[in-house]
Amino acid sequence: MQRRKGIVIVLWATVLLVAGCTGGSGSQPVSANVIASMSGEADAAYARAYAPMAFSFPRDHGAHPEYKTEWWYYTGNLTADDGSEFGYQFTIFRNSLAPGLEERTSAWATNQVYMGHFALTDVSRDRHFSFERFGRGGGGLAGATDDPAYSVWLDDWSVTESEPGVQQVIAGGQSDAGPVSVALTLRESGPPLLHGEQGLSQKGPEPGNASYYYSLVGLESSGVVTAFNRSLAVTGVSWMDHEFGTSALGAGAVGWDWFSLQFDNGAGLMFATIRGEDGAAAAEFEGTLRHPDGRVETVRTSDLVVEPTGRWTSPRTGADYPSGWQVRLPAQQLEFTVTPLVDDQEMQVSFVYWEGAVAVEGTYAGAPVTGRGYVELTGYAAGSGDYQR
Repeated sequence: MQRRKGIVIVLWATVLLVAGCTGGSGSQPVSANVIASMSGEADAAYARAYAPMAFSFPRDHGAHPEYKTEWWYYTGNLTADDGSEFGYQFTIFRNSLAPGLEERTSAWATNQVYMGHFALTDVSRDRHFSFERFGRGGGGLAGATDDPAYSVWLDDWSVTESEPGVQQVIAGGQSDAGPVSVALTLRESGPPLLHGEQGLSQKGPEPGNASYYYSLVGLESSGVVTAFNRSLAVTGVSWMDHEFGTSALGAGAVGWDWFSLQFDNGAGLMFATIRGEDGAAAAEFEGTLRHPDGRVETVRTSDLVVEPTGRWTSPRTGADYPSGWQVRLPAQQLEFTVTPLVDDQEMQVSFVYWEGAVAVEGTYAGAPVTGRGYVELTGYAAGSGDYQR
């Protein structure tokens, strides 16, 4: 599965024309069938992920344009000195419109397009803000590089490595409540977490229907959050995903629920469920559990019991989402509840989905644990789990 970061795959060119490549989000989100855009056969003209690769960092934080799609995804949970709590999401997507990189004399020539999503959840004000931008991968408007240091950017939204193991995140937008922005410093606290088979994350049974996927977990975060005409110093923890590949969803998938969770005992967990039309799992998915002692364990769909505990219906789109979950991993002695910090964290962007900050509470090996994280929900429509938008 190309998760939510593949929500733009074949529809980007259309959306770029609609948006005029100007950046910012319109008042009326463009509806599009995300699952249809990710289904079918992957384009054989692009590079494919057939076997584990030898990652080298920070080199592999940069772009891999030989693959059709790629994304850099940051989420975090932050707290100010006065106790105000925030969540943020910042993602830059890259998509190749054609395979290969032709030598062109113009600095504006490119076959790469970029899209960015930025969101801030202000928990104390019960508000969620979302923003979107588009750009060409030419003329310095958008891009990703590892030389001389890792950097990915879209206009003035950016992530830049300021020194080894330290990244600066800058993003913002204008809302009805004034400017909304984050300016954060993220410090790595451990090695990259490789998902699947040493970073090879299989998306289907076919050879090459896979991506390369890793995370930086437990990023120590500090900086400034601006919302409601106030700027607050914050600290907390962030999570970074980087994934690239050329793959497609299997038949029968209607959406997915994706979780990234960080516990106060040092554990970190990523998993997803891919839903079929009948609500049952449509495909096996390999998640990852990093135990408090640093040991890493693959988590499969059969290891998980995930039960929704509530519902929330969007007043704008009518989409009916689960809101709260009970999660059990019996073999790993891990059991917990996941609760949205704000019910309405629906992304009002070209491809509408729910992505928001959550609280975690439960037990690990019999001992109490708490935590924070992020959940993403795609493929939900009014009164049904079937994908219709």
